Amino acid sequence: METYSYEAAAGDGSIVTGNVEAANERSAVDRIQGMGYFPLKVSKAVEGRNIANTLSAFFQQGVKDKDVMTFTYQLGVLLDAGFPLDRALSILYEMTDKKAFRDMIKEILSQIRSGKSFSEALSKFKSAFPLFYVNMIKAGEAGGFLEDTISRMAVYLENTQALKEEIRSAVIYPSILSIVGGAAIIVLLTFVVPRFTSIFSDMGQALPLPTVILLAISGGLIHYWWAILLFLAALFFSIRRYLGTDSGKRAWDKARFRLPLFGRLFKEAAVSRFARTLGTLLQSGVPLLNALQIVKGTLGSESIAEMIQSVREEVRKGRGISEPLKRSNIFPPMAVHMVKVGEETGRLDEMLTKIAERFDIEVRTSVKRMLSLLEPAMILLMGLIVGFIVIAMLLAIFSINELPV
Repeated sequence: METYSYEAAAGDGSIVTGNVEAANERSAVDRIQGMGYFPLKVSKAVEGRNIANTLSAFFQQGVKDKDVMTFTYQLGVLLDAGFPLDRALSILYEMTDKKAFRDMIKEILSQIRSGKSFSEALSKFKSAFPLFYVNMIKAGEAGGFLEDTISRMAVYLENTQALKEEIRSAVIYPSILSIVGGAAIIVLLTFVVPRFTSIFSDMGQALPLPTVILLAISGGLIHYWWAILLFLAALFFSIRRYLGTDSGKRAWDKARFRLPLFGRLFKEAAVSRFARTLGTLLQSGVPLLNALQIVKGTLGSESIAEMIQSVREEVRKGRGISEPLKRSNIFPPMAVHMVKVGEETGRLDEMLTKIAERFDIEVRTSVKRMLSLLEPAMILLMGLIVGFIVIAMLLAIFSINELPV
């Protein structure tokens, strides 16, 4: 048995907190519901949690994707429990620790109480709630199924966040490896190699070529490190500025799908995001033409936006979406076939969700495959660099031993 801390809403709308013992999180939720509460947050109890939360609140400011995901999930729980929207928002306002998010909820609540709809209130905060989020809420309000819409949005955000977290976790080890390995090589070149420079300069004969190259690199790094840093900084900001322009965005958007190894990953991620966003919008009652327009502005890709525009034209003419997707060269044949089946059976939204789930798995597999190749490649590269340094030093030492006595 493990101890779980919880925050839950009571029948009168008040927030209660406490601990329960259960075999797993699901059992803990069942126990809390059996007590007559509606669980909003359940997690394993950890010693020093209050200190950890205090530090977390200090360092984490602003509204993040994870905050929006938690807000959406908790709002869905409260609405499903029968709380009216304004009361549910009041409860979430009291529960939220982050000042920026509390202020945002307070403003949303104020807008709703002044007579505006929930979607209108959310549209004031475009950085936190993107266009497709607002339009899904608007469709849910118009159709009278706001609770179902928010629940679908919570699932969408959870799946998206889970994929991001998996990718971030997967790149931690290669990142640490590259930082530690790079630091070790810099230490060798700036502290170890220079100690032998004076010895080699007094030899009175020509040094081996690898040693000459090594000493030149070491000397350049020691004496011109500031110029190297300035060059790298200028290069970084120049590339970043170019990619921020319209021509730079178009060039990168076209090039990334053609990159070796990474091109396939970008395609799979684009297909997954397109399918999940469009499927979620359709399930929430947004008409297909409107849903395509929303998706077009939320994926951040000119190539995909052009593809979606051609799809909208086909739909406007009364045709399906499978053929323009096939001509795009972005959607793989399997995804196109599944879309066609969805159109023929009248279950396009369900089929798009299945496509998203399938390609989420493909993205995870591709990331793992690339990392399995990247890690030994990085180790091999660093081994070659360190090996070159060692060989260059040994050749110079051997040449000293060969001098006539």
